[in-house]
Parts: sequence; C-alpha cells; structure tokens
Amino acid sequence: MTYPTPGPNVPYGINPQYDPRMARAAQLAESARNWLIICGIGWFVGFMWITGPLAWYQANQFARDFQTMGLAPPSEVTNLRLLGIITTIVVAVGFLFLMVALAVMFIGFASYGGFNPR
Repeated sequence: MTYPTPGPNVPYGINPQYDPRMARAAQLAESARNWLIICGIGWFVGFMWITGPLAWYQANQFARDFQTMGLAPPSEVTNLRLLGIITTIVVAVGFLFLMVALAVMFIGFASYGGFNPR
C-alpha cells in the first residue's frame, strides 16, 4: 500500500517562520567551522604559512557576508580570524628570524677568512 506524499503545512506559499537568511547563515557558519579545522590541521602538518593568511582572508569574507545579511558573525568567524592573525604573525616572525640567522651566518663565514678572492 502506498501513501501519497504530504503537501506543505502552509496552504499558500512558504512557511512564514522560514527566513532564507538563516539557511545562508548556517552554510557560512559551517564553512567557517571547516576553515577553522583546516587552519588547526595546518598548525600540526606544517602548512601554517599558507593556511594562516587564507584563514584570515576567509574570516573577513565570512564577516562581510554576515554583515550584508544584517546578522552578527558567529564565534566561529571570530575564532577563525583570530587564529589566522596569530598564525600569520608567527609565520612572519619565524621568516624574519630565519632571514636574520642566515644573514648572520653568511657574515660570519665571510669574515672568518673563507671568502678571500685572489
């Protein structure tokens, strides 16, 4: 025995309690959560030099999308932006430290006498 598929609960149009912005907000919050996971994995795998700035950029995009819908961004977006900023700063400081260490090593080797062009 088959039963007919039930129709909509509201006889005319969509449910008046349905707000299409909430569906988009849920999608954006899920995307922000996924980016938060990707950035966290980037810390452990060693790809934080790429996931940090991308997370920061994506968090700004998500926040802008929430603001255009007239909604406050959820905590996932705020946490993603914070993690992206911290990761970018750590990578920048590490890169500068590496450049200074290489410069000191090059100057040390050059002044030791091994760099004598005759």
